[in-house]
Amino acid sequence: MPDSTRVATVYPPGYETWGEKFQRKFKENPWVPLGCLATCGALLMSAVKMRQGRSKEMNYWMRARVGLQGLTLVALVAGSMALKAAKEKAELEAANAPELTQEQIRQLEKEKEEFEMRLKEAEYSHAQEMALAAGANVRKAKTAEAAQKSAAVGVEVDTENRPSTPAPSGKSWWKMW
Repeated sequence: MPDSTRVATVYPPGYETWGEKFQRKFKENPWVPLGCLATCGALLMSAVKMRQGRSKEMNYWMRARVGLQGLTLVALVAGSMALKAAKEKAELEAANAPELTQEQIRQLEKEKEEFEMRLKEAEYSHAQEMALAAGANVRKAKTAEAAQKSAAVGVEVDTENRPSTPAPSGKSWWKMW
């Protein structure tokens, strides 16, 4: 059948496909599908031995099939009991779980807001420190560049004691205009 004629199947909400159901059931009790697989293997082996005409080996595999079916049934019952006990335990824990009061909820929200504010302050101060460090690196680079240029010309520049900004003289070149 061509792909263009396929119709997408729409399932109702909460519907699980057979693959999803198999995965869920296998997670709940993995021994049942494994027992079914072993039982089918024993049945297949008995059929092979019957076609080969080996009746003793066929009877062995038929007995193995019966035993494996019994073990699968035991696994099914034990798994169901364990699942029921686990569900009851979960329900009991859910019923006994303490609920938070409105005051506790408000306190937790307040602590969360304070934490977020401290986090923002820390990020802001970190950004300022990074900007200052970047500015200091630029000044050092400019000072080193000036020292190299002056060394090429033959003039000594004191880069260690040089202020990062010029000292205010009281007059601004801006006011000249």
